[in-house]
Amino acid sequence: MSRIFNADHGLMRWRKSRTWVIACLIILCALEISGCSMMGKPPTEALANAELGLRAASEARAAEFAPMDLQSAREKLEGSKQAIAAKRYEDARRLAESAQVEAELAEVKAETEIMRRAAEELQKGIDALATDAERGSRKSLSKGPDKE
Repeated sequence: MSRIFNADHGLMRWRKSRTWVIACLIILCALEISGCSMMGKPPTEALANAELGLRAASEARAAEFAPMDLQSAREKLEGSKQAIAAKRYEDARRLAESAQVEAELAEVKAETEIMRRAAEELQKGIDALATDAERGSRKSLSKGPDKE
């Protein structure tokens, strides 16, 4: 009788361990799936925004007026692409957003410099007109009043 009991006991132990193994596998699969979803998706939107920002900065002549900022944005964008390839999506998102900010800074600096130069040219034109007007008024004063 004790042998029968031991055989049943062994069978029950095997069933418990099998149930435990299955439960562990289910938990591991659930953790794996949730781990993948926690990592998220590649930050394609942030990457696209950074690329658009770089294009806008280039069109604003940032290469001429803000080359360091533009280069920094390009390097961060490249780093973002490398992070995506390595599936480090949080790093990729952060780098893409930073690249976008750097590109916007380069664009604003370029636009500011263009506006400053335009204002400087306008001021030169105003100064030239003022000088001409002053000369003209001196000439008319030196002639004196017209006698009839």
